[in-house]
Amino acid sequence: MKKLLNIVVVLCTAACAAGFWMVGGSQFLQLQAGPESLVPEETFEQAEGKYLSYEAACPVGSYVEEYYSGDPDRVRRTGYVVYDSVRRAFVYVVVSERNDGRLENLIWNLNLAVEMREGKDMSPYTAEGTLRKMDVEAAEHAAAALEESEIIEFYRSTEGEDAYRESYFSDEYGQVIVDMCDGLEGNPGQADWYCIEDGVVDGLEKGDIWVCVLAAGVSLLIAVVSLISVFTGGKKKKAVLPAASGSRMEGFFLWEKPWAEEWCEYNLRRGYRLACLSVVISLAVFVGIGVYLKMPVTKMTAFYVPLGVLFGEVVAAMFWYGQKGQSNVAKILKKHAKSIAKVLPSAAEQEAFAEDILNTGKEWEFRERTKEGMLWGTVGSRYWVALHWNGRVMLVDSEKLGKIETETVAGTVRSGKVRVSYQSYAVRFYYKSVPPKKSCDQWIGFDSKENQRQLVALARKRVGENVEYMML
Repeated sequence: MKKLLNIVVVLCTAACAAGFWMVGGSQFLQLQAGPESLVPEETFEQAEGKYLSYEAACPVGSYVEEYYSGDPDRVRRTGYVVYDSVRRAFVYVVVSERNDGRLENLIWNLNLAVEMREGKDMSPYTAEGTLRKMDVEAAEHAAAALEESEIIEFYRSTEGEDAYRESYFSDEYGQVIVDMCDGLEGNPGQADWYCIEDGVVDGLEKGDIWVCVLAAGVSLLIAVVSLISVFTGGKKKKAVLPAASGSRMEGFFLWEKPWAEEWCEYNLRRGYRLACLSVVISLAVFVGIGVYLKMPVTKMTAFYVPLGVLFGEVVAAMFWYGQKGQSNVAKILKKHAKSIAKVLPSAAEQEAFAEDILNTGKEWEFRERTKEGMLWGTVGSRYWVALHWNGRVMLVDSEKLGKIETETVAGTVRSGKVRVSYQSYAVRFYYKSVPPKKSCDQWIGFDSKENQRQLVALARKRVGENVEYMML
């Protein structure tokens, strides 16, 4: 069963890795290679499809490309019509709201008089993205933004006003505007429009590319680890017993080993379920967010789906390795050995304890398994022991017993902003002492009252009425 689950994990994660790499792999390679510079001899048509670094020096108009979802007053992306003085053509540069301030300042400064423009920061805005040809509808938006340009309108309004033109268009920046406006005279319009979306490589934003690649990498890593487990997981490692060969304590550990193995197998199966659920739930949540925000298909496949899988896989790995760390039979046995040695420090006492437990029949055994843990034990003729999944040992010497007390423990604990109720059932053991102790010497807790009653019934069979009983 475990091998089959590993094969399923290998196939699913390998498919995710391949799919996410297909979505963002080529863009990632371009991103790593870095953008090319647009050389003066190269036209926009020749550079189409390249990942470029372009210096936008003369923006003359703008158009709102996209508003934030659910907030029609907040602009997410703005397109700027930029005049390229080298190629004597316009290019459309789209930037996010985080970066549009630089282009807005350039437009503002280009509207100023020459003497006011002096000392202003006129350095161009560098956009990095893939140059693509715009479709008809997008080109119409860019052309409309150009027609509404205040810079062009002001230049045309100053025709015949030499003083104004001297004041506004006599420097190098003004001369660029003059050349642009003269070129527009009698021109029916630019035939082909090209666009650079800043931070977008071949249709994907840089953040989306990194999410895709990270999701592909984590998926591939999980696929490789699971594939190794397919070939190596079938061989069970023999748990090294904590005691020397031939001792009664070794026999005791052999006696409890099947119980520890049962817990480990159960815990690993639970780990698989939690891991799978975490991926499915995470993916559903992120896809649901994308649908609620009405994101386009490209954004869904390049960001929300891989992010959901990535987040789910990270949580799944944490679940799995957490469960796996609790499912080591040898570690559990070693912890039990240390716990027993603290209660019974001498080798003779440990041998007597092991002899007593091994000579006890199955009818004296008790156990409890829940979603969170497991305990198993037995009521021997002298020693009573409860072994917990986490290595904790509760050991009672019945010859020292003075009182057995039961109690139902109930209360609430805060979990975040919510208070959660709990209830457990304890059996407390008090040794004989003068004066009597207020706190118990040992105790065993259960989640089920039936298991509490079973332990008390077994204890009664062993010691009868020789001890005091207090049922709370």
